[in-house]
Amino acid sequence: MTTLDFFAGSGTTAHAVIELNRKDHGKRKYVLIEQGKYFETVLKPRVMKVVYSKGWREAKPIAPETGISHLFKILKIESYEDVLNNLIFERTDDQENFLNGFKKEAKDNYLMRYMLDVESKNSLLSIDDFLKPFDYALKIAVDSAGAFKTRKVDLIETFSYLIGLRVGAVDLKMDKGYAHVTGTLPSGERTMVVWRDCEVIGYNDLPALFDGLGLVPGQKDYDLIYVNGDHNVPDILVTKENGEDVTERMTLRRIEPVFLDAMFNVDDV
Repeated sequence: MTTLDFFAGSGTTAHAVIELNRKDHGKRKYVLIEQGKYFETVLKPRVMKVVYSKGWREAKPIAPETGISHLFKILKIESYEDVLNNLIFERTDDQENFLNGFKKEAKDNYLMRYMLDVESKNSLLSIDDFLKPFDYALKIAVDSAGAFKTRKVDLIETFSYLIGLRVGAVDLKMDKGYAHVTGTLPSGERTMVVWRDCEVIGYNDLPALFDGLGLVPGQKDYDLIYVNGDHNVPDILVTKENGEDVTERMTLRRIEPVFLDAMFNVDDV
């Protein structure tokens, strides 16, 4: 059972679920949503404390033996304002002067129907960003005065959510320039997603990486494989068996078009 609380507040829902699990050794789950600044100062510390000990007095645990095994994950989603702050508009001076001649209603209509779709296209996430996916970042506002800081965005995990991947394992080898995620899609397809820094593992280096991961035509472990960047990985292998040609295949797709379509396509909204 999973309990959803879209206004988590101080974390009472999580506290109650954890206490029930402590009482009967259950495996109930919870999802909390909160945008208040007290998330870091109240909600998260409360959950951490109740997991560690059933009781606390004067900021000290009084029953640490009652702690339970528990894991919670925090996902931070960029705000609407953060998205706007990262838009880059491609407009000439002549276009700007022409736009300023519009009446307010016509200008607003242009801004909403054309500018956000065309002029800012690719400014949030472009094909080039996938060349170094581990370095992708957005400017995040830190106060109302307009100050911001740069924060990295986890494209690996974002893609897993976009395609509905039920993750089984994650292997991060950033020092070697790559990472891969394995899991199962809603369709039941066994899937591996291979991410690489294209400056570290280039076009001609990728086949060797795939060989090392056992990703060759005819492999039986995965039904579908995703990879970022241009590649020359062979997905068909023809061999001889009893004097006849036998064709082995591997279903291989690029991450970029799937990611961008799932992220920005609003045709079904």
